Amino acid sequence: MTINPAQLNKGMKPVSREEMLKPYVDVAEGMETQFSNHMIEQMRKSIPREKELSSAESYYESLMDHEYAKSMAQSDSGLGLKKVILDQIVPAHLKQQPTPHVVRNAYQANVKGVDE
Repeated sequence: MTINPAQLNKGMKPVSREEMLKPYVDVAEGMETQFSNHMIEQMRKSIPREKELSSAESYYESLMDHEYAKSMAQSDSGLGLKKVILDQIVPAHLKQQPTPHVVRNAYQANVKGVDE
């Protein structure tokens, strides 16, 4: 029995690049969130307090710190760890390659600047 490759994709929608990158982005955001949360926690420990926090206040503060860390990781202006992690974990075939016209335009811009 032979399998026709055209029949394998029948009924399946094509997967976009963004959908293929989603698991990698989630992992990178999670790692940046953990790092940011730990950093915020350590920064809070360095602040002298007049009185010890109650367990409820301490719990609320930890939840708030986690939300700060999560929003930092999800924004483009966070610590920048997400980008560094993505550069390391995304397979080469999923990384965006510059199209030939972009390379050509960049080269022509450099050459044009030399002639002037």
